[in-house]
Amino acid sequence: MKTAERILEETKNMPEPLLAELLDFTLFLKQKYIPAPTSAQFLNDLRGGLENSTAFADDAVTIQKKLRDEWH
Repeated sequence: MKTAERILEETKNMPEPLLAELLDFTLFLKQKYIPAPTSAQFLNDLRGGLENSTAFADDAVTIQKKLRDEWH
């Protein structure tokens, strides 16, 4: 039996206050051992998302000129 299955089995008949305590402890362990991604990691995940975009297919100067021309 896998650990997750055993935890589920052991907690089926637990009273709600104990389940709430178990959830708190689980969230504590998750926070302690599984760090949340930093903003730099998040931004790195977004990097490169426009390389196939038709809106940004030209060089930077041409793109800026097109953007300015949209407002006139």
